Amino acid sequence: MRSPARRLSTRCVPTLCLLAVFASVSVAQPESLLTGDSLDGWTVKPSEAEGHWRLNDGVLTGENPDKVGSNLWTEKEYGDFELEVEYRTPSDYYDTGVFARGEGHQVQIGISGSLKRDMTASIYAPVEGQGGYPAKAPGVEELQRPGEWNRLRMVVRGDRIETFLNGEPMVDYRAAKLPARGPIGLQLHAGHHMKLLFRDLKVTEIGE
Repeated sequence: MRSPARRLSTRCVPTLCLLAVFASVSVAQPESLLTGDSLDGWTVKPSEAEGHWRLNDGVLTGENPDKVGSNLWTEKEYGDFELEVEYRTPSDYYDTGVFARGEGHQVQIGISGSLKRDMTASIYAPVEGQGGYPAKAPGVEELQRPGEWNRLRMVVRGDRIETFLNGEPMVDYRAAKLPARGPIGLQLHAGHHMKLLFRDLKVTEIGE
């Protein structure tokens, strides 16, 4: 006669349960988007402005002596992500930024052409219908280090965009028209000759 099959207990020792939960969670690793001298994985728009962007030993230079605007886009699209980048400029005037999921929403770096002042870490999104800058970063003048390396961090999760400048929180904005996925872009604004340097650009995709 067969012995009755033993039922496995569904109870869990607290410590073992906690270890099981941690084991089932995969931690996303930062992806470096600027390595070596190749811009593989990026595309310039308009294509005639490819000469504006060059990568040398992990440092990206964007410069437009012709004063024509251009954007450098990742070929890959992103959903929720955290981005960190260091930037520096020798230009007195610079108007650039990081696009989040397409060109509708940008985290500004530098001078606003319309407001004539530094709007770094602010959200530029006329598509929202709340003016050009629906979220303005405070205290930029105290945090920004002109001519030196500065660090911008942004977290994009769902409809929320958070920005940080040199380690300090700046804006926390809920967007109304932010696409669920899209490419990440860097900009050189038209109308001025400017030069920007970027390095240590890392993106970490955020899972659910």
